[in-house]
Amino acid sequence: MAGAEHRIQVPPRVEQLAALPILVVVGTKRADGQVQMNPVWFEYRDGYFWLNSNTGRTWPKNVQRDREALLLLVDPSPPDRFAQIRCKLIETVPDPDHDDIDRIARRYTGKDFRALEPGEERITFKLEPIRVTGQEI
Repeated sequence: MAGAEHRIQVPPRVEQLAALPILVVVGTKRADGQVQMNPVWFEYRDGYFWLNSNTGRTWPKNVQRDREALLLLVDPSPPDRFAQIRCKLIETVPDPDHDDIDRIARRYTGKDFRALEPGEERITFKLEPIRVTGQEI
């Protein structure tokens, strides 16, 4: 990504879509350059996309290495409306007390996240949108 790109104003229809408790597909590049895509829970707050993951997974390592991600939101009704958001990583925040993942889990399930496995660590990414494309947005 070019260093001159800056956060943009996310269109209101995309903000409405991001307010729904739907999964976002996060696209990253693996170390060998291949694309990796993962469906994840997210939160859109204060103009940023917030994602949380187990630190042992590959996609968080990709985000930390490349400092970028591509997000895909698909409207469940109508399913041909979608938004693709290019983001740059602004901040990586450890989540040792599970505050972030609990808040995100409540958005989807109405309750706190499951108990963590022994040795499991959570991390939160603050992603800044720099480009939005899509259909019917």
